[in-house]
Amino acid sequence: MKKLRAFAAVIVGNAIRLFARFITAVRADWQGIEPVPRQRVYYANHTSNGDMPMIWSVLPLALRRQVRPVAAADYWLKNPIRAFVGPEVFNCVLIDRRPEVNDKPMDKILAALDEGSSLIIFPEGNRNMTEDPLLPFKAGLYNMGLARPDVDLVPTWVANLNTIMPKGEVIPLPLICTVTFGAPVHVQEGEDKDAFLARAAKALADLRPAEPGLGDAPVAETKTAEAQQ
Repeated sequence: MKKLRAFAAVIVGNAIRLFARFITAVRADWQGIEPVPRQRVYYANHTSNGDMPMIWSVLPLALRRQVRPVAAADYWLKNPIRAFVGPEVFNCVLIDRRPEVNDKPMDKILAALDEGSSLIIFPEGNRNMTEDPLLPFKAGLYNMGLARPDVDLVPTWVANLNTIMPKGEVIPLPLICTVTFGAPVHVQEGEDKDAFLARAAKALADLRPAEPGLGDAPVAETKTAEAQQ
């Protein structure tokens, strides 16, 4: 039974990846970093429930096998389908967000890092439904960088997904989605939480694609790497 569920998880994972590519033509844009098997925390902006699958889908197979998204247990355990996809397809590190439960999320996150996994996290905590590029970051990213300084913290910008899959919609719109990976950041010696989070947020916001008519928007030279099959 266990082998059957593992086989089913592989099939569903491939179906999700192909669906993401078919609907959004999602592509990876690697800026200042290479898609190599190195332990990383990919920290991303959060505007849609599809953000995590898009990041996961564009990673090369060797990286995809190693990465574990950090996700909310109340979302992924809500029904039997999600309870299969979250833990068994994406291998999520599930965090119980209920205030009455002391789930010790940082202990779970550090345990996953100590096992050799890479992670996908959303440091804003909630979906950003505002006009601002990012919500204020929570302290988790700083705590990870402080506790495990050798792990690369990689800013990861997901573009267009809030247009492709707006809140409340079930069927995504067929537009191109780009996932941009920037140069890693680390907590510097003596750097306090607020200073680091501001620097990490800027590194992420600087990856935003230029919008029409915004000549001062940050545009970096890009190096695109198609995800390996």
